[in-house]
Amino acid sequence: APAALPPAATPAPSPEPDARRDSAGTRLFLPFLTLQLAWPQTSQTAKAQDANPLTERFHYTIKPGDTLADLAVEFGRDVKSMSCVRTESGDEVMRLIPGQRIVIPALTDLCHIVKAGQTLEQIAAWYGVTPQTLMAVPENHLASDARTLQAGQTLLIPHARSRYRSPEEVHVAQPRRDGWWYGDGEFIWPLPRGSFWISQRFKHGKHMALDMAAPLGTPVYAADMGRVVKAGWSEIGYGYRVIIDHGIDYITLYAHLSEYYVQSGDIVQKGEIIGRVGTTGNSTGPHLHFEIRDYGYLIDPLLVLP
Repeated sequence: APAALPPAATPAPSPEPDARRDSAGTRLFLPFLTLQLAWPQTSQTAKAQDANPLTERFHYTIKPGDTLADLAVEFGRDVKSMSCVRTESGDEVMRLIPGQRIVIPALTDLCHIVKAGQTLEQIAAWYGVTPQTLMAVPENHLASDARTLQAGQTLLIPHARSRYRSPEEVHVAQPRRDGWWYGDGEFIWPLPRGSFWISQRFKHGKHMALDMAAPLGTPVYAADMGRVVKAGWSEIGYGYRVIIDHGIDYITLYAHLSEYYVQSGDIVQKGEIIGRVGTTGNSTGPHLHFEIRDYGYLIDPLLVLP
């Protein structure tokens, strides 16, 4: 069956006065708007869930202008993991060719670049898997009796120690001074106080994000100042989503939006309205799926939210 096409309305037209620009084109933001909205938690309230399993590998068709760095942001991977991108036939990707079909590693996959002298047993022990596990991965092209590895060879490590960061590993953001758009690392909630409830918490290895159920159309704020690197329809289940680079090794993602008011390259202020709560993509009800990545690692947003 042909792939489902996204809804046509993207981006949304300028909304009511509390949104992105006023009639003169001036950007607006309301950092601490409080909405008093009734949001009954009844049995008929759909539980907000993200439908992207962490172990799923995504098949993607290269478009003109794509880079591995861009795809890392889009799919929530760090750049190193993109070294293990393969063609659908399992070969290493030497360069990106428009129209080419590639396979993006799963979130629970890691990519190891072999160094001179390393053995399969050493690498397996480092990642908490067995040598047999690595040999069973077709993309690694390891014969059952092979133990010799070449420096520079890439190995896909399935179900490895995850790129999840524990509370002790979450870094304290140090704002950089060489760019005026960098955030300060003091995140605010991306939804107005009193407008939402947490429908699904961050759970390592299962749901590595924070889901906040809220009425359709609730404004979504930028959690910190930064530069928009992606805005629009996602091909991997997020629906309409916005991704912001805060310039201090943090990236935030806001998914399942009904509308979005920014585009790639926009500089957004902390608290600026970037979109509205929706249920686009793989979603079972109106909610905001919110991710924070620290150096490319997914972290529990509750560790850094006030």
